[in-house]
Amino acid sequence: MAQVDIEVNGRFYRMLCEDGQEARLRELAAYVDDRLRRLTGGGRSGSEAQMMLMTCLVLADELQDVMSGKGIAPAVDEGAVVGELDRVAKRIEEVAARLERA
Repeated sequence: MAQVDIEVNGRFYRMLCEDGQEARLRELAAYVDDRLRRLTGGGRSGSEAQMMLMTCLVLADELQDVMSGKGIAPAVDEGAVVGELDRVAKRIEEVAARLERA
């Protein structure tokens, strides 16, 4: 097991995680820290436990929405999606052409 030091709301915590998951744990901690700061306006709006609980409840609400299919769709750059689909289609055509020649 690996040990990782993370920071949430200005406090440091030492956490254990599976080897190789350290970066992911730091990424998740940064996400939670950002959500907490946005929810509380960056200041202290109650006890730390209340702020952490509010953040957890908001994240749980969002997760349930996503799991039930009501999730908030992220902003999508349609041009980038179309370009990527074109690139994938061309790659599929190339592979198909090679298979036909074989």
